[in-house]
Formats: sequence, structure tokens, C-alpha cells
Amino acid sequence: MTITKRQILIVDDEAPMRHMLRLVLERDGYAVAEAVSGQQGLDRLQAGHYDLILCDIRMPEMDGLTFLKEKEEQQFGGTVIMMSAYGSIDTAVECMKKGA
Repeated sequence: MTITKRQILIVDDEAPMRHMLRLVLERDGYAVAEAVSGQQGLDRLQAGHYDLILCDIRMPEMDGLTFLKEKEEQQFGGTVIMMSAYGSIDTAVECMKKGA
């Protein structure tokens, strides 16, 4: 019997954050992929399925809210959890309205 690992995509422009999340998640048995930008995250979603997406809100070029909007418009699956060190209630509400 083959056990399929749950697929997680980390979208964050900060390498130390991606590395830390990868270590914790892989230790708990998840298969982890990384994207250094919102656009790379969308490219990875187009290439494969992810059960969970961890996405930073503040990133250069394409921020997390734009990534979330594009993901929903392109109807990619997967649950999204938005992350930020600079969060606010307004930002959290906006993320939930956009599907996070």
C-alpha cells in the first residue's frame, strides 16, 4: 500500500522563512515545494496540485493578495493560509473575502 504525502506549497520571498517552514513540515511527513514569488507560486500551481498553500502577504512584484486573487480566478485548488508579520484586521478580512 502506497501512502501519498500531503502536498504543501510555501510562497514567500524570504529564504529563512521558507527554510524553517520546510524543516518543520517535512519532519511532520509533508511533501513541500517552495516559490520565491507570487508568480512562481502560480506557475507551480499550474504544474501540479497542492493540498495547502502557505503564502506571505508582503512580497515584491506580486503581493499575497494579488496571488490569492489570481489563484481563485484560475480556479486552482488547495486551501490557502496567509502569513504576515504586518497583519491587521482589515487585511485578514480582505484575505478571507478573497478565499483564504
